[in-house]
Formats: sequence, C-alpha cells, structure tokens
Amino acid sequence: MSYDRENTGRWAWLKSVGSADEPLEDGWQEKWQYLLESVWFPKHPRSIRGGDLLVYYAAGRGRLPAVVEVVGDEVQESRDHPRYAKRWPWRMAVKPRLLVPELNNAPSLEEVGIDPLRVRRQSHILLDPAELEAVRRAFMPCIDGEAAAA
Repeated sequence: MSYDRENTGRWAWLKSVGSADEPLEDGWQEKWQYLLESVWFPKHPRSIRGGDLLVYYAAGRGRLPAVVEVVGDEVQESRDHPRYAKRWPWRMAVKPRLLVPELNNAPSLEEVGIDPLRVRRQSHILLDPAELEAVRRAFMPCIDGEAAAA
C-alpha cells in the first residue's frame, strides 16, 4: 500500500486505545478524558496528518467508542508523561467528533466487518473507503437512504 498523500485528502484510521491490562470501561470519556485531547502511539506516527479521522477501537472490548479528528501534523514526544512514557512515547492532539459513552452501545468491529486479527498488536491501521463507509453506517444508520425513507 502506498502512503503517497498527494491529492488524497483526509484519511481515516482505526486507532487502538486502552490495553488488555487497562481496558476502556463504560463512562470512559470521564476517566480517560485525555483521549479527547490527545492520542498516544508506541512508534512515531509518520503517516497520520492533521485533518485525518481516528476511529477509536477499545482494545480488548471490540467496540468503537469514538471518532476524533487529528488537529495538526505535530507529533510530540511524551517521554516525561508518568503513565505512558515507556509504552507510548509519541502523541498527537485530537478533537472529538462523535462519542459513545456506554461501550455496549458502541458499534463493534464485527458490525463494520473489520477482522479483529487485522488490528491485533497494531497501534493503528488505515481504513479503506468501504471500511470507512461501514463505520459511518454503524454510527449513523438513519442516514442510509432506505432507513431514512422508512
């Protein structure tokens, strides 16, 4: 897959948040409020740019609790962060676009047709247009022509 961004516009990514030893819980946006301001990476995220969308994937839970937008190209080193310095030393600023506070109400990977093995041990993966459309439909089913007409 080529990462040439020339004339490609905004990209969308599935971004893992939480971990097996610290999974997201219901009401995650209160306990994990920092995920609404910044997102952390284990390696420098060279392909992600300002304007890109990140569809949060709650690791270990199989749910998609949020869509955030990356607010700029700047990647900051977070080596001084007491909680994430070793495991996730890089971060980017984000702003929320859509939140689902209760994880059981959030779309699942299964609903959007993304193979859980594809995201295993990946910080983030690029979504193709069909996957992004499936995510959109899972979050906003009433936008579909058939559902709106019913």
